[in-house]
Amino acid sequence: MKNKNLIPEELNEEFYQISSEILSSFPKFRLPLNLYLFKEDIAQLVPYYRAKERLDKRKQEELFELSNDGYIFVSRTDHPIYAKHISKQLDLVLVDKNLKPNEIVEIFKQALTNRVAEFYDQPVKPTLEKLQSDLLILIEYLWKDQYQIKSFLKRLHYNYSLPNMAYNTGIIGLALFIETQGNNLTKKHLTQIASGLFTYDLGLARIPKFILDKKENLTPDEQSKIHNHPINGAKILRKLDVTESAILQCLLEHHEFIDGSGYPRKLSGSEISLQGGIASLAHSFNELLIKSNPRKSIKETIAQLMSMEKKFNHNLIASLSKIFVSELMK
Repeated sequence: MKNKNLIPEELNEEFYQISSEILSSFPKFRLPLNLYLFKEDIAQLVPYYRAKERLDKRKQEELFELSNDGYIFVSRTDHPIYAKHISKQLDLVLVDKNLKPNEIVEIFKQALTNRVAEFYDQPVKPTLEKLQSDLLILIEYLWKDQYQIKSFLKRLHYNYSLPNMAYNTGIIGLALFIETQGNNLTKKHLTQIASGLFTYDLGLARIPKFILDKKENLTPDEQSKIHNHPINGAKILRKLDVTESAILQCLLEHHEFIDGSGYPRKLSGSEISLQGGIASLAHSFNELLIKSNPRKSIKETIAQLMSMEKKFNHNLIASLSKIFVSELMK
């Protein structure tokens, strides 16, 4: 029978139990990380398995039996290996009860950024389905405790890349959507806006890098590619049978501003959907945060956005300020 109090409290910071469900997801014969056995008679952990050694059938059976009883542990120094493995099978996050919230966030961050990168590189049905599957796991995790979004907001990317931008915008946008919806929030709408926010810059990802990196003036054709990338991204999603307006609006409207100065359709005021307004604000905030040199603080970045209040919905800016300043800075 499993003893849940096997390990002394002071060791919890250094080790955590590995469940048999997680263990069975690793390669059978050669595990990529060290394992430790808790010996009750001395109340200590001792080395049990060295990474990449071959396990015979007898040792495998013993290992799974010990794991079922709660005697097998992983060192937190091996967490990057553990996290990399789980990030490829993200549903395991919902199974593992021994991870700390910040460790779970890092796994989601790694997994979703990689999934976006794969989809941006090859925008086809299989890569989209993998991304959407992982987003469903994120929504399931957040639905159980929406307060957890704050842990994600504290661990955004601060290096520029299109997948990093998509991840940040996705997390910031979800926080905004949760804040603005309140008791009207539904899992269905949260899932839809997640799909839109994490794919919002697909059109830009399909523009050749030499155009995006170009220092001199763009040609008319190059300018057209930039100007129309929101529409082109939405077209790609439609070809992949994505038809929900809440998703497509994130792509189509993430460069639209309420004063009509945005693109590609120069929408203004109420012509911009809630999803589009959230995508626009989250993207702009994220871009200021990542690209500022020297790097600005959250407060300075929000203050800069406030000075651009004619471009953004006032209520959304107020919600953004509340989320980052009032809540995260406590």
